[in-house]
Amino acid sequence: MIRYLIIALGLMLCVTTSSASAQTATPQPTAKPAAAPPPAIRRWVDVQQLSFGGRFRWFENSSGRLVSSTLQWQPQIRARFLFDKAAKYSINGFASSGLTFPSSWNNTGGGLGTFSGAFNLKQLFAQAEPKKGLEFQAGGLYMNRGEMAEHIAYDNDAFIEGERVTVRPAKGWLKQVAVTTGYLGDFREPNVFKRFDRMDDWNYGQALVDVGLGPHIAASVDYTYENGRDIWREGVNFKLPSSVKLLTLLKFEAYQRIATVDGNGFNASADLRWKRLAVTGGVMAVDPFYSTREGPYNGDRYETGTRYYSIWTVALIPELTLQAFHTQAFATDFPINIQRRFDIILTFNPTATLKRARVF
Repeated sequence: MIRYLIIALGLMLCVTTSSASAQTATPQPTAKPAAAPPPAIRRWVDVQQLSFGGRFRWFENSSGRLVSSTLQWQPQIRARFLFDKAAKYSINGFASSGLTFPSSWNNTGGGLGTFSGAFNLKQLFAQAEPKKGLEFQAGGLYMNRGEMAEHIAYDNDAFIEGERVTVRPAKGWLKQVAVTTGYLGDFREPNVFKRFDRMDDWNYGQALVDVGLGPHIAASVDYTYENGRDIWREGVNFKLPSSVKLLTLLKFEAYQRIATVDGNGFNASADLRWKRLAVTGGVMAVDPFYSTREGPYNGDRYETGTRYYSIWTVALIPELTLQAFHTQAFATDFPINIQRRFDIILTFNPTATLKRARVF
């Protein structure tokens, strides 16, 4: 009798365990909450940048004369108007402070210089991508630098009037092939509407090839015709694998001017990151004839000469960054505008936060 009771209890335990196991193994699916639709304005307007900055700028020239010791301010807006839902056809614009080709800052009146309230639409161009990977642009354009930074190429805020065709293959090592033609000039006229009459003029042409050599190396080379000057530029970026601590990027750039007045220059830098701190340090050289009487074409905080520099950036909060910049020229045997320079920059950029909040 006891034997049969034990067998019965064993069968009941097996059934109970199997039933529990079956319930555990096949949980009931839970419905995921539906994703909120994008705000209606995003169908027509894509806001890419909405930022405001302030900085203290101090520098002296090679004669020891103090050129700048001033507080400056900088609003910037970059956006595009979309004609279709797929964003194949658009009008793109960039508006900023600043009065010249390489500058996007206004004086506050604190320190040297008087107050400036300039704010202009510097770039405005139509863009069409009728086929994936084939892009056409025309109007007041930005400069295509490939893998180059602003150190020995063109300033971040530079502009040109003209046309550009870009091909971006979907697969393979070729990232882009771009051809640009247009007019480079009017360096003290930031208003794009006052430069549109230059669309009929031509003194600039560029052919650029950008390649990706595996997951860690990107390189570009371009030939540029610049109002009678022939220039070659090459840039290589080495992105370090995640197993390498602190060091994230190595950059090497060079240019050779082979017509009118020969010249050459280079830039070599390294990027490091530790938690919220990013540091860039490098050395560069720009020959005395790189720019013209109109002023520098490359980044306005470097200009000409041989120099070392460092950039320290810390994210105080996701929307607010604090940056310190320092440069010192050395082994330069010609007069330069920037011998020593120091900047402190505070930038507020809530663009990503506002997008997540569905404001635009």
